[in-house]
Amino acid sequence: MLSHAAANVNLTTEPEVDPVIAHALRQFLRESRIDMGELATEAGIGRATLYRRHGDRDRVLGEVLWAITQRAWARLWRASPERGMARVIAVLDQAMRDTVASPALRALLERDPETALRVLTSQQGVVQHRLVAGLADLIRAERGDDASEIPSTKLAYAVVRLAESFCYSDVITGAPPDIDTATEIIRKLLA
Repeated sequence: MLSHAAANVNLTTEPEVDPVIAHALRQFLRESRIDMGELATEAGIGRATLYRRHGDRDRVLGEVLWAITQRAWARLWRASPERGMARVIAVLDQAMRDTVASPALRALLERDPETALRVLTSQQGVVQHRLVAGLADLIRAERGDDASEIPSTKLAYAVVRLAESFCYSDVITGAPPDIDTATEIIRKLLA
């Protein structure tokens, strides 16, 4: 049985991180490749047990990136003086800027762009799925469920895909990331 904490998509609280994922997080922040053998050794379990409990390297990397994302969103949410949808937009803007500026994430994107994009942007991964669910919750909380013809989950999906496109444009198209344009489009979508 995999341990993914999939039910916890609340972006306004600090996450509790599994000790194995915490060690993988430390590896990632050192800008090194996550070593599954080292993780198993650190946890005092065999590699097979590690894979059974936490999944493959992509899944562990997704959990690491999600832990970073959730911590950042929680910090930004608490610090924002804005209210309503302006707060959601402000948090998105700063989160995108932090994403583009992250040395560890930049190192991953340069070292292994296919894996990075697969883990970050795939619907089968944990990052995009949880971002969409968490953002949909924030949109519903700030605008109400009946405030738009577009359901909050579909709107959140569009915003997350837009943010991904502008944050990772250097890897996807060779164009530099453009957070100002992304934020302006998101502002129009969420207004």
